[in-house]
Amino acid sequence: MATVTNWIDHLSAEEVQGAVYPGVGSEGILVIVLLVIWVGWHVITANAESKHLDELARKRHGANDHKSNITEW
Repeated sequence: MATVTNWIDHLSAEEVQGAVYPGVGSEGILVIVLLVIWVGWHVITANAESKHLDELARKRHGANDHKSNITEW
């Protein structure tokens, strides 16, 4: 197993020059993909919650209906 004693010399060597880790330069694309997923998640969640609240509003439960043991509360 090789031991590195001087990182500056090691990283500037001809056989090592360039990428230190895979995917160098794709960070911008990954950030854009993450933003699209993040905004999409919020849109999907907002639509699902709105649908659920609309269903509850259509049932027109009263403030005291939970006292009557209504199972679909």
